[in-house]
Amino acid sequence: MVRAFSRAILATIVLASASSASLSAPVETQSFESSTTILAESCGKDIEANCLGVSLDATRLKECLSRNQDVVSAQCRADYSRAFDAISKRISARSAVWKACDRDKQKICAEAQGKPGETMACLLKAPTKSLGWGCNQALGQAGYR
Repeated sequence: MVRAFSRAILATIVLASASSASLSAPVETQSFESSTTILAESCGKDIEANCLGVSLDATRLKECLSRNQDVVSAQCRADYSRAFDAISKRISARSAVWKACDRDKQKICAEAQGKPGETMACLLKAPTKSLGWGCNQALGQAGYR
């Protein structure tokens, strides 16, 4: 049940949060799966008990847990901010890929310009040595490599 709940949280948080991501990549990021697993394991029961009916987007869910922090478990209080911050950092890192890889997209993936899915596939297929340092770093921080 925790795994299914974790997947549901992951899907809705990532999709709802992607549009609000910033463009600066953090030094280290944690995977979406790890972050949502922490959230599901630490806060799953608290979310079901106190946030039933709340949209599972990151902002509303974090607000609900914060608003109810006097009744959520100590473990949830300790972990939910860390989990949401990690999700936000990973989203920011993924947004930063486009800027960091701009030159590489034009040079290596010119045929895929204007097609984000194909451009990303092209970048991921390209040998690491053919991409610039910044692009490689951004792809790693975003969890693509």
